Amino acid sequence: MAKRPDEARGSLIFQEGKNIEGEYYIIAVYDDPASCTIAFSAYELENDCTYTYPLTYSQFDNLFRFDSELMNPSNVDGRFHWVIERLDFAEDHMGQKVLCLANQPTPDADELEEEEEQEAEMAQPKQQGVQPAAAGAGRVDAATRARLLKELDTHDDEKLHRGLVRSDAARKKFLAELFAKRQLEQLKASQRLQKADEEREARLAKLDIIKQQQQAKAQAHRQAAEAKKSTMAQLEALMKQKEAQAIRRLIQQKDEQDRGAAGEKSAARNKRKRQEASAAEAAAIENQRAQQLARNREQQVLKREQLVKNKDRQEAERVRDRRENERFIEVRRREEKDAIIEEVWRVKREERLDREARRDEFERLEELRDKKSLDKEKKRAKDEREHWQEMREIAAEEKEATETRRRNIRKDYLLQWKVDASKRAVAVRDNQKRTLLREQKLKEKEDNRLRKFRESQFLSTMRDGNASPKSAQDADETSSPKAADMPGGSMRGAAKSVEAEERAKRQAERDKKRQQEEAKQAKVAKLGATNPNTSEILRFREWKIAQDKKKQAFENARLQRELAEEKATKEAAEAAAKREEKFETLEPLREEANLEREHKRNEACVNRIRNLPIGTGLPLALVY
Repeated sequence: MAKRPDEARGSLIFQEGKNIEGEYYIIAVYDDPASCTIAFSAYELENDCTYTYPLTYSQFDNLFRFDSELMNPSNVDGRFHWVIERLDFAEDHMGQKVLCLANQPTPDADELEEEEEQEAEMAQPKQQGVQPAAAGAGRVDAATRARLLKELDTHDDEKLHRGLVRSDAARKKFLAELFAKRQLEQLKASQRLQKADEEREARLAKLDIIKQQQQAKAQAHRQAAEAKKSTMAQLEALMKQKEAQAIRRLIQQKDEQDRGAAGEKSAARNKRKRQEASAAEAAAIENQRAQQLARNREQQVLKREQLVKNKDRQEAERVRDRRENERFIEVRRREEKDAIIEEVWRVKREERLDREARRDEFERLEELRDKKSLDKEKKRAKDEREHWQEMREIAAEEKEATETRRRNIRKDYLLQWKVDASKRAVAVRDNQKRTLLREQKLKEKEDNRLRKFRESQFLSTMRDGNASPKSAQDADETSSPKAADMPGGSMRGAAKSVEAEERAKRQAERDKKRQQEEAKQAKVAKLGATNPNTSEILRFREWKIAQDKKKQAFENARLQRELAEEKATKEAAEAAAKREEKFETLEPLREEANLEREHKRNEACVNRIRNLPIGTGLPLALVY
């Protein structure tokens, strides 16, 4: 916690650290409702100095009457932070450092370093101009356009800034201000060292005084102990004397008792006398001891008073010497400070006169520079216009060549795509033909095998029928109904119309074919044990059907993908054509607007540079 200043009253309500001119301070805020005052106290960590800036309640509120955020009195911390940011030091008419309130926040050392780094980065030369577009690149995206516009905005400012900083006059001024600041810092450092030496001497003197006081106390304690020791020795001698007298009295009493009872009365009387004499002796001893103690005490008091008077006299002489030394040092410092202030004002007066002379010279040279700059600008604009026209022609030729090449590439691509599609279609058709032929051959083989099987069955049946008469009779019975049914059916078919006959024929053919298929499947199922190739044929047929379905799905997916790619390519080509057409329509308008904006920007920059005061290119910390 910072040391409380003497002039600050009230309670501590806020505290914050701040770096002012490279020195660290603790800013404490004290509120005194009795006097309606708020005091801002800056405590310097290096030399324990305190500086106070008081404000009344009305003055404190008037600071925030135009601030919408800090106008609210409940935002106490924000108000205190706002005031602490603007605290600075200035010199009064006596040349002493006092705390004041600046109009703007005082910059810290870190902020100054960041500003210097930014100025160093801005002072680096930037790449001027734009490289010509590559072959086929006739467009500029938004990010590149924004970067080019930003470079155009800072181009002339940076050029004038570099010219101003590199001038001989600015360099001399910078060196002069740098040396003046260095001398001032050296003077401050010497003053701080001198003050530290004085404080160290004061602390050593204070330690000497404390050591002398401790020695005086020890001497007084030793004297008191010696006096107490002598008093105790006197008391012991008196006590021994009293004990010897009591022993003698006891011996006398014993002798009197031995003499007989006749002398009891005289003994009692003598006893009373002895007791009275003993009491009188004890009282005399006590009185003598009290008198001795009183005398010793008076002696000690006199010695202590004499010692205190001597110490007071020595301390007064030491204080008088120290005050004379401080007064002498203060007078010497005041004279040195007055000499320094006079020298500083003399240097500032010379600098002001030099600055005015350089300003007049700068204005004269500025007029000449403006004329030359206008001539150079006209010549540069003419050269730039010619270069721009050449670049437009080259870009147009490159664009036409690019479009021709792209059209040829697209034609070749479409032709190749058609040839590949036709080859794929031919391959599909050939594959289908081969599959159809394979199925026909497999069917023929299956029919031949079934026919052979039926023939073998028929022969076996015929052999069995010829062997048994019952089977032959059954065969005759089965054949006779069929023969009987055929005339009846023909008569009924004759009675029907032509359509009915046709339908009946078709239905009969379908029924017959279905029966044949069912009989064939039944016979094939019965032949499962005898013919091992049947299951393989069925499995191969199922696998073939699955492969055909899968191949058809692949073909359909590829066809859909190729159609989608062709559609996307067509849409992309149409979008590119529309975008190029729109760009060619808007590019002339955009270029005209850019030229007009650049012209206005150059005029504004020239006017701004003309109106700038001398020395603007230097850092703010070095400008008085």
